[in-house]
Amino acid sequence: MGLFSSSSSSPNSTLSRSRSVSHFDPPPGYNEAVGSPYYSSRSTYSEGFVATDQLQIQAIGYDVNQALTGRTLENISVFRPGSREPEYVSIRLKKNSNSCALVRATDPRQAAIISTIYRFGPGRHPRMCILPSNSVVFFEEAIKDENVRGERIEVKSRSLVSRGQVFDTSLGKFEWRYGTKEEHAACNADSLLVMERLDRVSLPGGGKSKSGARIAQFIRNDQYRTPGTKKYSGGNGGRLMMDLRIWNDDKYMNPQRVEAFVVASCILMLKREADRFIDNHLAIVV
Repeated sequence: MGLFSSSSSSPNSTLSRSRSVSHFDPPPGYNEAVGSPYYSSRSTYSEGFVATDQLQIQAIGYDVNQALTGRTLENISVFRPGSREPEYVSIRLKKNSNSCALVRATDPRQAAIISTIYRFGPGRHPRMCILPSNSVVFFEEAIKDENVRGERIEVKSRSLVSRGQVFDTSLGKFEWRYGTKEEHAACNADSLLVMERLDRVSLPGGGKSKSGARIAQFIRNDQYRTPGTKKYSGGNGGRLMMDLRIWNDDKYMNPQRVEAFVVASCILMLKREADRFIDNHLAIVV
């Protein structure tokens, strides 16, 4: 679900372009975020967030001028911090198409891991599809074929007035929401998205996790936001931090599949944010 540049390349050249287009290159030399209660190395499963995995989502998003001149969408590349080769690429079939598929950048077949389909009309929420790990479905088919085999997830709003989105999956039930002022301050974030697990799960050593356990957070600030984007842009990229310890200790679950879902759902949140940003600025002009 790539977001927002003027690139007009064909999808077949996506992976090679993601290595050469300058605005996809990861910023060099990030320092790890420390000092907030979410980063204590002594934290247990029930005591807060530990960033066991981090990714940099490079998305240009929209500023005010771009919002008023039209919707042009991009393929998004996702990097490990310090790497100049992308880990994932979110591909669109057309630059004016919303629907997309997440692929591994190292996969020459461009087989889809997860697809996200946007449906036209009021009240028709996006639908995600997690493809089986042993399947080889090319990203075009994953986007176009509504009958492709996989786990379908109806993305639902938390409420009529909430920007939070709920994802009920076989991996767990999750919500992406925007952080509070206190959470912004704790993470030194200009913009903060938080992913929480809503269901309770058994933990190694006994006991259960609390409902609302933080699984991921997406931080944008001067250190982490995509280079060239602005503080008040909509849908621009930043640093995705994940706590995957629950799945690391689950012999029946591959943490990489959870990571891919967190990435795809975070990009979905950026797309919704960008749409809202554009609509709000167009409404002001009209």
